Amino acid sequence: MIDIWLSFILSCDATIRLATPLIFCALAGLISERAGIIDISLEGKLLGSAFAAAAAASIYQSVWVGLSIGIFVSLGFSIVHGFACITHKGNQIVSGLAINIIGVGVTTTIAYSLFNQGGRTPLLKQTERFQPILFPQSDILGNFPVIDVIYSELLSGHRLPVYIAILAVPLASFLLYRTRFGLHLRAVGEVPEAVDSAGISVAWMRYRALLVAGVLCGIAGAYLSTAHGAGFVRDM
Repeated sequence: MIDIWLSFILSCDATIRLATPLIFCALAGLISERAGIIDISLEGKLLGSAFAAAAAASIYQSVWVGLSIGIFVSLGFSIVHGFACITHKGNQIVSGLAINIIGVGVTTTIAYSLFNQGGRTPLLKQTERFQPILFPQSDILGNFPVIDVIYSELLSGHRLPVYIAILAVPLASFLLYRTRFGLHLRAVGEVPEAVDSAGISVAWMRYRALLVAGVLCGIAGAYLSTAHGAGFVRDM
């Protein structure tokens, strides 16, 4: 029975690591949809930020520079999407699909140009990746196998974006349902005429939603290439 519980805990540990980028992207899609913007460009932002983060981390030898550049690229895609479908009232599906296609093509092309390694970045060194965060005194629980595995494997040993993703879920709920910003955001997606009559810019609120989504996708992409992986791989 103990072996079964240990296997279950270890599978949960792997699930948390694999689910991290999906959590960020799901929250990004949730916030943009609540504002009335269909954002199917999440994959393009994810891919673009993953490449940008790995490339910047490799060039500048800093994972924090990589994270910053990854978020910046994702924000750029969000602004392009907003410019197309908010400012010019274009088709949101077409705009999002175009960003996904651009993300696939541009990342591979720039990777070929910069590194000449078949559309991928060099393997990242230790200083160019997020390192596991180990909780203190995990060795004292060795006499309690299940508790020890929960503490040292399930809770400890993850990289920083994993913990940010876990905290982002209740924070997103609080933002949407317990703040003035969240109220305006939901109103923009449901009854934009009422928000406009109250003197609040519908376009600006939607841009802000896309910017939040861009930050979340940027962190997700950076996690893929500088934490979960050790570099960018074509179409990762």
